Amino acid sequence: MDDRPLVIALCPDLMMRSRIESGLDIAGYRLRVAGGPTRLMEALGEDTPACILVDLEAGGGAIAVIEALRADPASRDIPLAAFAGHTNTELLDRARVAGADPVVARGQAAISTGSVVDSARAAVSPNADAR
Repeated sequence: MDDRPLVIALCPDLMMRSRIESGLDIAGYRLRVAGGPTRLMEALGEDTPACILVDLEAGGGAIAVIEALRADPASRDIPLAAFAGHTNTELLDRARVAGADPVVARGQAAISTGSVVDSARAAVSPNADAR
């Protein structure tokens, strides 16, 4: 059994999935990908992750997913990070308002996924060990 902390990602983009998985593996995390909002909710019903990672460009419902996760007592305290293309500033800002922390550019999420997840976990529990 893999006892590394789990990250559940809402990320339908196959290339980005691969980059995220590689970065998380190096950082000591394991990844479960949910291709859409329904699959994300199903995954959360089966596992409690160390972090949720949301691709804001996964479709029009990404912000609604973040809002729903933050409103639900069962998921509101799970660290949640989000990413989108750096030029999509309005979407990045909306994710911050909805409750994602950190919200980063797609390139940063791809290059330093482990650090993004560590930051999300620290934002929820600043005095806790990152892993």
